[in-house]
Amino acid sequence: MRAKLLGLTTLLVASFALCQPKEPIQQIAQSVGVIAAFWFILTTYLVSAAWISVISALLPEWVNRKAQAVQTQSARSFLFGLIVVVVLGIFIVVLGEVGKTAPPAGALAVLLLLVLLTGYSLGWVPVTWVIGRRILAIVNWERSDLVVALIGALSLHLLLFFPIIGWAVLLYWAIVAVGVWIVKS
Repeated sequence: MRAKLLGLTTLLVASFALCQPKEPIQQIAQSVGVIAAFWFILTTYLVSAAWISVISALLPEWVNRKAQAVQTQSARSFLFGLIVVVVLGIFIVVLGEVGKTAPPAGALAVLLLLVLLTGYSLGWVPVTWVIGRRILAIVNWERSDLVVALIGALSLHLLLFFPIIGWAVLLYWAIVAVGVWIVKS
């Protein structure tokens, strides 16, 4: 008797849940996706802002020198950055494939990838200074270097929302960020 009652109760609950229209579930799933996207965007900007603040505070002279190099030699930085990204990218792919059979090659590929990402992340700070200076020069504001860098970082971060054109601009500045290491300042 208890088994029948439990079975009927389970069937009743399951049938009631299965008979619900699917729109509310889809709406919930869509709203969760939107909320997750918002928090991802906010978190990535905050991490980027923290990184830029730390590097700007620890190495202000270096960042200023590299920002001058980016401002005066951005085409040269782009060319050298493109060469570095392509060459290291080819090495990383080849060593990654060889790493499937020889693990030390895979470890070297990971190490090269970390070197490339470190160069990019450190070179990104002077790029944000340059972009921030250009934006604040347009609106005629005088601010501290940290505020300038954070405004530049925010503007570059917002470019992610403009498909194709924004992505191309970000790719250009990312390659410049890698190339700024090679250009003498």
